[in-house]
Amino acid sequence: MEERLCLFAHSVNRSGQRHLLEDHLRAVAGLAREFALPFGGGDLAFWLGLLHDAGKAAEKWQRRLLAVEGTKETVGIDHKAAGTRLLINDLGFDVFALPIHGHHGGLVSPGELEQYLASPERDLVAEGQAVQRLKAAMPELHNPPPIRWPTVAGDMLGGELLTRMLFSALVDADHLDTQVHVGKRREYVGAAVGMAELLDRFEDSRQAMLAQRGVPGPVDPLRAEVYEACVKAAVLQPGFFKLAAPTGLGKTMASAGFALHHAAQHGLRRVVVAVPFISITEQNADVYRRLLRSTVRDAVLLEHHSSVDLDRPGGRWQRLAAENWDAPFVVTTTVQLLQSLHSRRPSAMRKLHRLAGSVLVLDEIQALPVHLLIPILTMLRQLVDHFGVTVLLASATQPEFWDLAPLREVAPVEILPDPAELQARVRRIRPMRYRWWTEPRPTLEQVAREAVGHSQVLAVVNTVDHARRFFTAAERHAPRGVVVRHLSTRMCQEHRRATLAEVERLLKRNQAVVLVSTQLIEAGVDVDFPVVYRAMAPAENILQAAGRANREGRRPEGGLVVIFSPYEQGMPPSYGLPVAETRRLFGPGRPAPDDLGSLARYFRQYYGMLPRTAMGADLITAREAWNFPAVAEGFRMIEDDGVPVVVHYQRPDGDEVPISAWLERLRRYPADGFRLLRRLQPYTVSLRANLLDKPEVASCLRPVLGDLYEWTGLYDDQLGLRIPTDEDTP
Repeated sequence: MEERLCLFAHSVNRSGQRHLLEDHLRAVAGLAREFALPFGGGDLAFWLGLLHDAGKAAEKWQRRLLAVEGTKETVGIDHKAAGTRLLINDLGFDVFALPIHGHHGGLVSPGELEQYLASPERDLVAEGQAVQRLKAAMPELHNPPPIRWPTVAGDMLGGELLTRMLFSALVDADHLDTQVHVGKRREYVGAAVGMAELLDRFEDSRQAMLAQRGVPGPVDPLRAEVYEACVKAAVLQPGFFKLAAPTGLGKTMASAGFALHHAAQHGLRRVVVAVPFISITEQNADVYRRLLRSTVRDAVLLEHHSSVDLDRPGGRWQRLAAENWDAPFVVTTTVQLLQSLHSRRPSAMRKLHRLAGSVLVLDEIQALPVHLLIPILTMLRQLVDHFGVTVLLASATQPEFWDLAPLREVAPVEILPDPAELQARVRRIRPMRYRWWTEPRPTLEQVAREAVGHSQVLAVVNTVDHARRFFTAAERHAPRGVVVRHLSTRMCQEHRRATLAEVERLLKRNQAVVLVSTQLIEAGVDVDFPVVYRAMAPAENILQAAGRANREGRRPEGGLVVIFSPYEQGMPPSYGLPVAETRRLFGPGRPAPDDLGSLARYFRQYYGMLPRTAMGADLITAREAWNFPAVAEGFRMIEDDGVPVVVHYQRPDGDEVPISAWLERLRRYPADGFRLLRRLQPYTVSLRANLLDKPEVASCLRPVLGDLYEWTGLYDDQLGLRIPTDEDTP
């Protein structure tokens, strides 16, 4: 009898065992099928898994694997061509072979795949040999059964997203099986907790939390009404839903309540909550973690963003689950979610298949970038139409997305029966006065001098420079005993967190405090001031800032919002058109920004003035051509990513933060980079790349690793990172 050929996929693990190729391929095929079943791609994913490493069966690949065993060298021989070509020639997969070709490096375009297969560099003899040797070891490859194709495959955009989902299922299955072999995991997937159990936990904890609050405030009955409306709407069929609750009416809890009730009602697998800013993500995750009773031992909530410490004690599950969102409740950032959906890299896309059959909550949707609205809304539409996803869009300032092409034919479910009527009741319970200080335009010094006359006041401006100037003037004019604080992106995250916590304590004690902030205070930050000053901005930003005035409705005189147009020039470039439209529709003698009818007209007219190319329509053309690299390159949520700079901030509680030691270790041992970078993230400030060209900035930067720098200049305990040419006066 002929001796059976022994083929290996991976070299020896800690137990001294090599990973048999046929075992690996069958395991990956089975997992990929399981992952793709929710969107009807099980058959396709199975064959992608069965053939993804077919090239490893070649004799030269096997010899090289044994030669480098025990070293840090890689095999370095292409192993993706054989399976890619076999899939196209024998099974007719054509472009659906892209996931095999890209399962290490990333998805390419069909044209690039064709060039790759036609390249004279391909070793056709080795490819043919690999196929024959693999078929000898795996008889199921000789007579593949008929493959059921998902209906979405007939639509170009739908097929492109299907390819992304298949790729996600393949690379996740591949990584999981490999991790089990090398000992990083003991099992493929995490323990599942059903939605019914999560819902019971949530409701029990919510009732206990409400009981602890004591006597209800004026706004609490409205919060209860919003929550009940969400629960009532949860029984409706999956699709698009809108939650247009005014600021301060408990959208965080109500949207999660809807998602859990809806998932339990319709057998959906997962809840994913995405919010635009890390500070809100952390805040919401803390609330949900308590409500779901998520602990280290019973971890049902995954918080995934750049600041979460995945290396803390007990964080191993978090670290592994973050790779592929293997958790029933995920809290992440909008950037993390949407960049992953438009990426081409395995590490970013492993999680995508988890979205199928889930509830997706997008909070604070007014913050979605206008320059990418068309591709974002198109992607959401396809998730709903083809992948069993329910999407809830939540915001106090609901943009009019439904007139835009991707959602024009969609009739979303309005969770609140009559948002305008609810807004009217909110006005009666927590009245709001708007004052417009626009002509003549005051200086920041004048506004600061007036603002500090109030015992508790929030001032929101449009730029870091204006925040610094306003803060300096406020400190100069504030009466004795008034605490003046500053928030901006020149402060690291830990500094901003500590400042906000201090301000919240002062407000609760009814002490005099002035907080000067950039726009980062406007979404999801739960502070309540009697008076808010807001520099002229788009209507949605003004309304978000107004939501920080008399938020709890406990002040009979109501809240005061002063909108001023500073004499000093300065606002984000994207503000030009929406600010002009805001000036036209709102102001003295015209409606207030909280008039929902006028706000809807504002969004329709603003979007109507933008050409499709200004809203990212070119990316739809790239997606229709399945040009994955062009889509990944063009989809940038943050147009200027900035340069990360580590600052030497020390906590106000006196706890020593060993930043210098971490930086030195990172320089000496770059292999520890991931763990150390996580620790340094809360002490990092992002500087615009063009600032690095200034000699006074460059002289204060010390390279650390890659594009990461250490700031050796001044870090102010109030203003954060100070550039030497910053001036303290206007």
